[in-house]
Amino acid sequence: MPIEVHIEKRIINHNVIRETDSRSHRDYIVVTVLGAVLVLSLFIYAWQHYQWIQYGYRIEEAQKKKQQLAEIGRQLRLERASLRSPQRIDAIARQQLGMVIPSPGQLVTLGDAPTTMPPQLTQPAQPQQAEIQPQPAALSAKR
Repeated sequence: MPIEVHIEKRIINHNVIRETDSRSHRDYIVVTVLGAVLVLSLFIYAWQHYQWIQYGYRIEEAQKKKQQLAEIGRQLRLERASLRSPQRIDAIARQQLGMVIPSPGQLVTLGDAPTTMPPQLTQPAQPQQAEIQPQPAALSAKR
């Protein structure tokens, strides 16, 4: 029976200086740059998609606001029409303010009246001197 002997020799490579492999270093840089470009493009795509969704929400919110404002405008137009109603104005004038229909002699129509005032033909009034009025004794004593 043959005996086999295995001798193990420990090699210490602490002092060994390896040469840098420029090709593997260049490959590492290329792969890193390509990975960074891929990740950056994914981030840009995700950001654009997120912004697209946000703008969709903003548009939907603006449309709802537009509909609400249109409804408020419609209600305000109806209210304005009801407030301008001659029957309502007449009822308020008669009941709350105590107004009455003018008698036929009280109504004056100015059909041919000028829209501007004619110039005054008289002399302009001269400023009057202030008249000194006597004051009561109680007021003059306080001063």
